[in-house]
Amino acid sequence: MYSMPRLKLRSNSGSYSKGQTRATEILEAALDILLDHGYQSLSMRRIAAACGITLGNVTYYYPTKDQLVRDLLESVVQSYMDTFDAIRNDPTMAPEDQFVTVIRLLLEDIQTKKTTHLFPQLWTLSNHDSFISERVDELYVNARQIFNDLIPILNPALTDHEREVVALFVSASIEGMTMFAGYEKPWAPDMPLIEGIAAKSLLECVKTITADDIYRFAPDRKGPVLRNS
Repeated sequence: MYSMPRLKLRSNSGSYSKGQTRATEILEAALDILLDHGYQSLSMRRIAAACGITLGNVTYYYPTKDQLVRDLLESVVQSYMDTFDAIRNDPTMAPEDQFVTVIRLLLEDIQTKKTTHLFPQLWTLSNHDSFISERVDELYVNARQIFNDLIPILNPALTDHEREVVALFVSASIEGMTMFAGYEKPWAPDMPLIEGIAAKSLLECVKTITADDIYRFAPDRKGPVLRNS
């Protein structure tokens, strides 16, 4: 019923008013280069060649590579946000079903070439490039918003900070499967089983975890005093 587009240009993108179709074509070409050849091969000239247009046409929409990369990553995450918004606003689905649907969609998404090839590159680059690091942080903050919206409904006893930590754990648990069950990875054929395990375990975790659970097992036990101590 729901699916993840490769990317979705935001209506407030700097290039949107100049021509959505051409800007999307440029970003699609940039994404293909990233997936097939890596970030080191991404250049404005190569993007222009892939689109069959002049370098000047590319720089008209994106004067610098940084602006292009920023818009590319924002367009990737916007495709997730639009899908998540549709799920969140689906009146036929209970919050538990919305949560499980998002979990399943994300796990199915990591089996695409786009996700398996793109995100590990970004993780590596973010360790050495402050610009990429900031973009990746922004990307994941936005991507986790669906969990930050649903967790207070599923477990209203958690504080805002506890909810954010749980949302981070859920997101990281899903992302971690990329290297094992992503596109052409060894465990990819078992993704239906992994989806079942993740849907059950992560939903139960989100619904039942308490502040006591969180702080009892934290190594330094920072945070609120245990209510049963």
